[in-house]
Amino acid sequence: MHLRYSLRGAYDAKINRHAQLDMKDLGITYQHATPQSMGEQWWFWNCENVPNPLPEYLTVFDMEPNKCIGFGLSKDDADKIAGYKS
Repeated sequence: MHLRYSLRGAYDAKINRHAQLDMKDLGITYQHATPQSMGEQWWFWNCENVPNPLPEYLTVFDMEPNKCIGFGLSKDDADKIAGYKS
């Protein structure tokens, strides 16, 4: 499962820590993290230990990693994410 982390949503929820530290505090592990400064968000790839329900600032990110090459992902990163086996 891939997750999109909204920095604006986290701010509104009074989260005052880095997105990666917040993910750790939530117990969510992930294979790769991609910051998206223009969108005020992070993309977390191949997440595990995802709580249900998710905090409002986290949403499922349904995107093929190969379509994100050049948007923070290299081809090598995209191939590793696509080939991930938990």
